[in-house]
Amino acid sequence: MNHGIVSLVPVALTLSLTFYSRNVILALLAGVCAGGVLLDVAQGTLFTGINSIAAVFASGWAAKAILFVLLTGSLVHVIEQSGGVNGFVRLLTEKRRAVKSVLGAEVLAYLLGIVLFVDTTSSIVIRGVSTKPFFDTYDGPREKLSYIIDSTSAPVAFLSPATSAGAFLAALIGVQVSSGVISGDPFSFVLKALPFQIYSIISVIIVGVTIFRRKAVTSPGSGPFKTESDRHPESFHGAIEPKAVNMMLPMGIFITGTFGLMVLTGDGSTAIFTGILLTLLATGVLYKAQGIADTQGYINWCIQGMASYLEVALILTLSFALSDLLNRLGTGAYLAGFGHHVQPALVPAMVFLSGALISFMSGTGGGTLSILVPISIPLAVAMDVNVPLVLGACGSGAVFGDHCSPISDTTILTAKVAEVDVMDHVRHQLPYALTGGIISTLMFLVLGRVF
Repeated sequence: MNHGIVSLVPVALTLSLTFYSRNVILALLAGVCAGGVLLDVAQGTLFTGINSIAAVFASGWAAKAILFVLLTGSLVHVIEQSGGVNGFVRLLTEKRRAVKSVLGAEVLAYLLGIVLFVDTTSSIVIRGVSTKPFFDTYDGPREKLSYIIDSTSAPVAFLSPATSAGAFLAALIGVQVSSGVISGDPFSFVLKALPFQIYSIISVIIVGVTIFRRKAVTSPGSGPFKTESDRHPESFHGAIEPKAVNMMLPMGIFITGTFGLMVLTGDGSTAIFTGILLTLLATGVLYKAQGIADTQGYINWCIQGMASYLEVALILTLSFALSDLLNRLGTGAYLAGFGHHVQPALVPAMVFLSGALISFMSGTGGGTLSILVPISIPLAVAMDVNVPLVLGACGSGAVFGDHCSPISDTTILTAKVAEVDVMDHVRHQLPYALTGGIISTLMFLVLGRVF
């Protein structure tokens, strides 16, 4: 049922509160409540909004997506606690002596960003801690380090489907599948959208070009390191010996297991959930065999990792509820009614720019997707626009705006880890981000006509 212009109220309220409060959870909750009240008034029911939140867990794909996000937190945490990350970094630095110059430090930060694709936050922290000493010893600019880290975190996550970002997007797509807007496996849409994650692809390429295009940028980093403790943070020196195998083996099991199950079952959503669950079980056996952790200690690590991802899980739950309510209100169909004023070929570029604006103003890529996807997919279907292309535009816009925003959590975290001023980081990254954004806009205009 199409409720007309009234169906835009939850979206407008969510966007307004996101911009004003910078609190995505509050904004999404307000949007869910508003959508629920509108349906209550129209249908003569009560508590539709609250019930929509509880109904999320009645859906198998949604429950699996939320559990996957929580289990991702567990996997990241146990690998870090086992010394696997530190062992991997040490393998590339001390044992292989791969870093002998600023160029080597930049390449290391770049390659680690490709390898540490499962989680954006841990990728930023791990690379900042492990590569910053090398930038200092070779007088490399910290602003360059922060740029490399930021521009190969979220973009790489969006280009690697077996990640929390991929699960998040698949879950949002799942709402549209369950509502009958589109049909098929949600994860298959994520895979089809990968070639259209234009900004992420361009961002990773631009970083590579800037690394090998040597030129003076900002002032050098603050002081060389002279001692072993400077070279490696305290986390490298604990009761647990750092071993690269404690990271490489779990990651190998996860990647091969997930894609193997995907080929075997054809169900992407189930494959990534089962893959990470089996990986955690195998990793627990590996760590216990090494004497790193007993059963209860390993379970505690898993729980601690889950706790760090509760906020993401809550955002995901509210996003599902809001998506379902917007479909029931007919928000996407109403917006599609204005399609005769817009050429279908322009839709991908418009979605990209809209996502960039929302992400820039709110400082959150995930929150942007939770708002944009429920509107964009019905719009694409109504106007007969390629759905994977529009999904790529959603992801690209979310990452682009996030890169330009000084209030983005990844921007602030990256600056903090690299020990540079937030605005210095933004100013250094902005020209590259804008270049990628302009190229992406042009490409979406072209792809909108081709597809």
